[in-house]
Amino acid sequence: MKNYLPFILFGMLFFIACNGNSNSDFSGATEAKTAEYYDEAEEQPEAQQVQQEDLPDIPRKVIKTANYRIQVDNLRESINRIERLVESHNGYITSQEESSSNYELDASMTIRVPAEKFDQLLEALGGEAVYTNYKRIEAKDVTEEFIDIQTRLKTKREVRDRYVDILRNKAKTVEEVLLAEEQIRVIQEEIEAKEGRLKYLSNRVSMSTINLNLYEPVEYEIEPSTYKRNFWTDLKESLSNGGKLLRGLFLGIVSIWPLVIILLLLLWKGGWLWRKIRRKK
Repeated sequence: MKNYLPFILFGMLFFIACNGNSNSDFSGATEAKTAEYYDEAEEQPEAQQVQQEDLPDIPRKVIKTANYRIQVDNLRESINRIERLVESHNGYITSQEESSSNYELDASMTIRVPAEKFDQLLEALGGEAVYTNYKRIEAKDVTEEFIDIQTRLKTKREVRDRYVDILRNKAKTVEEVLLAEEQIRVIQEEIEAKEGRLKYLSNRVSMSTINLNLYEPVEYEIEPSTYKRNFWTDLKESLSNGGKLLRGLFLGIVSIWPLVIILLLLLWKGGWLWRKIRRKK
């Protein structure tokens, strides 16, 4: 037995070594498969350091907004002229409101005009002013956000295309197919959100906004009554009030009916006693 002991120990060591190599090979194969299917898709293009020259040449993007309040001689005539001015500058009015008070007539407009004609229209609107209360112009530079969105869109589209390739050529099991489809759905929603934001910025850059307020001073006067009464209205109201009074008296008497009965009994008893006394006399 002692002669076979070294061979037994050697066999056990050999078996353990072979088993360890087998587990290591299996683990390595599993990790390689996972990396092949999914880690490859998640590899971000930023890691490859996307070159600036890959992006399109983007001019400066500026959103212009003006808030303008002016006094005019005749509000109605100024509104008509302004509408023609906006149309001649290829713009349009998105909202308009008119109001009046004891001391002025007022109108507010929101105007959208092509960015290249923004300054021209503002200058033309100034020709209507008798007095300028304020003119505030804001220019918001969104070039950095514009470029950032385009870069992220490029990244998202590349990742989406990687998952599409996995779905078509590499996914073998149902689980792998479902995972790839879910990732494509999530990334596509993010792409659509970025595209929507990009369209919004493009519209705000291409079409500037002017918030215009006009007013015409008028002599102070008390606001006229908006409701006039006539004889028939007063008569109808009087009859209604009389009916309400009778109804109230009747309901009041009904509510104290015990006292009314006692009072009637007392009156009847008093009258009976009075008649009896007179007969005796």
